[in-house]
Amino acid sequence: MNVYELLSLKVIPEEISKSLYEQREAEAFHTPYKDEIRLYSCIKQGDIEKLISELKVLMEKGIIVGQMSGNNSRQHKYMAVSCITLATRYAIQGGLNETDAYNFSDDFIRTIDTIDSPEIVIECLAQKIIELTNLVASNSKKLKYSPHIRKCMTYINKNLHKKISVNDLAEECGLSDDYISHLFKKEVGENLSSYILKQKLEVSKTLLFEGFDNSKICYTLGFCSQSHFISAFKKQFGITPREYVISVK
Repeated sequence: MNVYELLSLKVIPEEISKSLYEQREAEAFHTPYKDEIRLYSCIKQGDIEKLISELKVLMEKGIIVGQMSGNNSRQHKYMAVSCITLATRYAIQGGLNETDAYNFSDDFIRTIDTIDSPEIVIECLAQKIIELTNLVASNSKKLKYSPHIRKCMTYINKNLHKKISVNDLAEECGLSDDYISHLFKKEVGENLSSYILKQKLEVSKTLLFEGFDNSKICYTLGFCSQSHFISAFKKQFGITPREYVISVK
């Protein structure tokens, strides 16, 4: 089952949405405000685990919106733009740089403008909300580190699909291999290879939630084999990728 099937969109027909009484009679309401606030608060807090939990709640209830267009594709696009606009505001409240947040939102809107499939719009929205939450979490953690380490972390987060070496990071920061390794361990409390692996594994949870299989995750994040990925995942989280998927569906 894909994200679109899980995050079903229920539209209140225009003829029903005219009065509260008629909405009650048709059992059609907008998604409760408190449910929306819980979801957007997860973004503000950079809490990816809680976000996924709240997405599960929406999966069970479905997203209920008023009719904004008679065209199904445009209806989904309008809903997605509304969601990402609110999500961006909460991300800024969570400490994300305004320019980065607005650029993220603008990029998403440009992307869905080229998409006609409602299914892909919903999948893209779910993916971007998770990415935005990860950005808030990453930004929050980086603020307590020195500029060199923040730059190092930014490079890692942008290049998780590659094999990242200490030399790559040293060149990015303008420092020697030994010094960046020493500085990172001193400030972060773990060595670079361990940190990079943990970041890849955190992203792998998002990919699993979105329906990626182990093979595709290994290709996307640069794991040398599925057995290596499964072993590292279980060591980090105490369960296998398959068990994780079952727990969040």
